[in-house]
Amino acid sequence: MAILDLLLGRFKKPPPYSKRKEKCPFCGTELTLGMQKCPKCGKPLAKLFYFVCPSCSEHVAFGERFCPKCKFDFEAPPKTIYRCPRCGYAADYYMLSCPACGVRFV
Repeated sequence: MAILDLLLGRFKKPPPYSKRKEKCPFCGTELTLGMQKCPKCGKPLAKLFYFVCPSCSEHVAFGERFCPKCKFDFEAPPKTIYRCPRCGYAADYYMLSCPACGVRFV
């Protein structure tokens, strides 16, 4: 149906990303996503958008490198831990065998 709507001219393109209107959750003023802060209440837009820390579930603003609560480093590569199939020992990726029970990792 979208192709038919496009051919007949009934398909409307969404506005560009920078021209979409959003509302400030603090004062209700209309905002565009190109703005740095709300013109009415002055709240920075970077603090309105956040993500959740995988370590402690704290809300962290975009652009932060470390979690303010648990100091989790978002730019560090994730550490891979392997479990021994026999005893459950948490082994690092570089270990060739389990130091607890001696099972050789393949």
